[in-house]
Order: sequence, then structure tokens, then C-alpha cells
Amino acid sequence: MKIACRIQQSRHGVFYYRHQFSIKGVRKERRISLQTKNPTTAKEKSLLISAIMITNKKDGRMHENEQDILKRISSLNQKEMDESLRNLEIIIAPPNGGNITIKADPNNPADIAAMLQASKDFWDSEIGQSMKFGRDQAELAARQTTESLETINAPSPSTSLQTQVVVAGTPLHELIEKFATRKKNTLAPKTLYEYRNHQQMFSDWISIRKNTPAFPIKEIARQDVSDFIDELLQKGLSNQTIQQKYLSSITGLFELAKNSGLWEQDAVFPTYGHKLFTKSTAKKVKEKNAWKEFAQDDLQHIFHPTAYLAQQNPTDFWLPLLGLYTGGRISELCQLLVQDIKLIDHVWAIAITDEDECQRLKTPAAKRTIPIHPALIKIGFLDFVDDMKPFGGMLFPYLTANKFGNFSETPSERFGKYLDTLDVKDPKKVFHSFRSTSNNTLKKSGVAEETRCQYIGHEHETTNSKVYASEHSVDYLLEHVASKLNFDLPLTQLVYPRQLIVETTRQKLHLKEKLQSNKLAKAKLKKST
Repeated sequence: MKIACRIQQSRHGVFYYRHQFSIKGVRKERRISLQTKNPTTAKEKSLLISAIMITNKKDGRMHENEQDILKRISSLNQKEMDESLRNLEIIIAPPNGGNITIKADPNNPADIAAMLQASKDFWDSEIGQSMKFGRDQAELAARQTTESLETINAPSPSTSLQTQVVVAGTPLHELIEKFATRKKNTLAPKTLYEYRNHQQMFSDWISIRKNTPAFPIKEIARQDVSDFIDELLQKGLSNQTIQQKYLSSITGLFELAKNSGLWEQDAVFPTYGHKLFTKSTAKKVKEKNAWKEFAQDDLQHIFHPTAYLAQQNPTDFWLPLLGLYTGGRISELCQLLVQDIKLIDHVWAIAITDEDECQRLKTPAAKRTIPIHPALIKIGFLDFVDDMKPFGGMLFPYLTANKFGNFSETPSERFGKYLDTLDVKDPKKVFHSFRSTSNNTLKKSGVAEETRCQYIGHEHETTNSKVYASEHSVDYLLEHVASKLNFDLPLTQLVYPRQLIVETTRQKLHLKEKLQSNKLAKAKLKKST
């Protein structure tokens, strides 16, 4: 299946679908995230999108907005992508006549699964339901497809039909629901979402393997897990991903089963001991995959006045500066509130916290209060804070959180595109590289590790620092840490573009409110019908 031209991978490793179209003879391109770093899943979703794009085009024009199609498909979970019927091709009959045939490689399970999902998703969608031919014709098309499938999958005379096996015990799907309830308040939304997807994939796989939809967890053996690992490896997943994400989430189900009396107390979990990823390997991989710091040349390009001031968004202007002089994660900076900028003992400081319901931190060590670097104040950061007060509580009020409560998705993508325009194309140089740059600059300046960890927000794993040592004051951090963050940059030319930023914020906030209003109106209309 050759669809590589439809897929593009970002510097963060996430795959995007590239939709190309023409407006008045001018070639355009639109991208949307496929929300996966797995090339197999990306390929399946891309093929599915292409299929629906074809079926949606009636009378020479698109009857559903392309962006809506892309968003709808990009949200499919792994279970939907992995449904395994045995179709070799899909034939769709548009109302304007003729058939559209979409073929898949019969030797490629990913093709088959994607084609079947394309057919199912199309006929279940509003587009399929609104086709200009009667229900009888639609049912006839579905029946023809079913008959074709039955012909393809019909057992030979020598093959006996299998019957479903029923085994007593608590099934996996019940434990998945129970796990989600138990961990709702202890795991981050994104982590819980990923755990659920991985657990559900294993549950579906077990159901097919054991020929029963409710196979009990107590009967799952080490061989089952081993075979599941082999299948994930065949799909292109790395040993690290399988062990740290899939096996970790599945182990959570066995731990819950043990605590619930559904697993023998002394029995070893079948997910243990597969040795896909040892500590020594993990260290090597971590060093290999670590984000690189920005070199001095990179910083000169990033903060060159001509390129930097040409950006329009408030986040474009302030986030890179904040990242460089605080070492903060972009997710921490995007969720800052105006009230988090405060005067403490005559020192202006930033409180990075999770006290507000919209705020989340990666680790307990991420919660910290650090001084605002004099360079930021000189550029006009405090003026920016004052300008944002009338717009509500957030420092960047127009940002919208994704389904995981993260406000940094769009700003992160915008910064990646900005780096591309500067020809800084190393995939290991992203916004997080500011964090590495700040930390390494402090290290070279002789700042102690424990002090750096407090300023940057890293865990410091020693009994002395965690139990006996008290935190440094913001006054101390200003004098002994922030003062070491000196970079040879043309900052005198980077003056806060006050009028532009305020007007842009006002426009974006108006657009955000309008979109939210339209969303509520659509939900209300859907509920009433």
C-alpha cells in the first residue's frame, strides 16, 4: 500500500495526514494530527481518511467539510483500527453512478483492517446515511458486501465451524472499567487514556485468541503475553514502548486482580520477566533519545529580531523567552495564571503550580516558585501580565486545552514550524531543548545539582535533599541561579510589541468564545432532536 505521500511525521514523532486541494487554481495543503507515533496505525488511518474523502465527493464537490472528516477519523482508537474482518476490497456506489473500488493487499493485515473500517465507518456516518438512494438500495449494498465476505471466508468442506468457548471467571473488560475508576484521581488524564487503550487492545486480542468475548484474567498465561508481544513487534512497536507502556498498563490489571482476590497472592504476573528492555539498555536509549540543547548559533537564529518579531501570537513571542530563562516545560508555561506572577520579598516571581483545576504538573518536583529573570522584565513581561488581566485568569487566555487538559499542543506545533523556517531541522531540537539549554548553562556555571533541580523542577533523588534540606528562597535563586543564565543575544531589540499582542489576544479570544458558543448550540440542537 503506497500512501507515504499522504503522511508526514513531525519533529515530535507524531504522524500527520496531508490533505492537498486547490482553490481557484492555487494548490493548498492542510495537515491534521493522526494522534499516533506508530507508523502502522498512521498508515491505516491515512488510508481510511482517503477512502472517506473519495466517498464524500459527490457531484464533483465535497459534501462534508474535509477538516471534520479528518478530525472524526483521527480520534479512532486502536480497537476500532484493529477490527479484523476478512474483506479484500470495498465497492461503494455513489449516487451519481459508477462504482468506486478500493483495494487492499490481501497479504497485509493492516490493509485489510483499514479497508473494513473504512467501509463500516462510511456506511455508519452521516455521509453514508444521507446518500441519495433509498434504504433498500443501501441494504442491498450491505447484503452484497456481506455475501462477498461470506464467500471469501467460507470454510472448506473439511473445515468444521468453531463454537465460542465460555470460561468462568472475571473477564478483562470488567477489570478495565474498575481500573479506570480506581485510578481516575491518581493518574493524569492522558496516562489513563493510554492505559485504557493498551488494556483494551490486549483484551480484544485475548478474546480473539481464546474464541470468547469474556476470557477471565486468572486463566491468562505467560505464553499468551509472549505471543501478544510478538504481534506488537510485528506491527513495528519498539521493545521500549512495549515494555514501558503496554506491559506496564496490562500489569496494572493483574495488580488490581490480585488486590481484588482474583489472582493468587504468590503467583507471578505473566507480564513479568520478558526482559525486553533492561536498565542498562534504558539508560543507553535515554541518552540516545534525549532532547539536545540549543547551540549558540541556534539561539541566535531563534531570537533574531527580524524573524522573531514577525510572529503574531502572544505565545510565539513569550513562550521561547520564558522557556530559555526559566527552564520550564511548555505545558507548565501555557497553563500559567495571571495570579501566578507575584511579588515575593521584593522579588518578582513565577509560581509554577497545580493549585487551579485547569493546571497539571508532571511530577511533585515540578511545583516550584522561581524568580523572573531581569532580562524578561526588561523586555516587558510585567507589562504583558498587566495587559492580560482584563481578559480573565489565564496568562494566555485564548488557548484551549485538549482532551487531556493540556494547553500546549498548538503552541508546541507552532514553535516546531518556526524552527523549520529557520532551518533548525534536527528532530531532537524542540521547545524542550530550552530546558536542556538552561540546565546545562547552569551546570557549566557551577550551580549545584540540587539547586538546579529546584529551579528547573527536576526530582533530586537523595535522602539529604528530599528529607533534610529546605528550599532556597526566590531571593537566593535570583542571585545565585537566574543571574547565571546569560546568553549572548540581541535582546535589546526584542521589545514587547504591546499593541499587536493585546489586539491579537482580543481577536483570538473572540474567536474562541464564538467557537465555544457554536459548539454548545450544536450540542443543544442534537440533544433536542
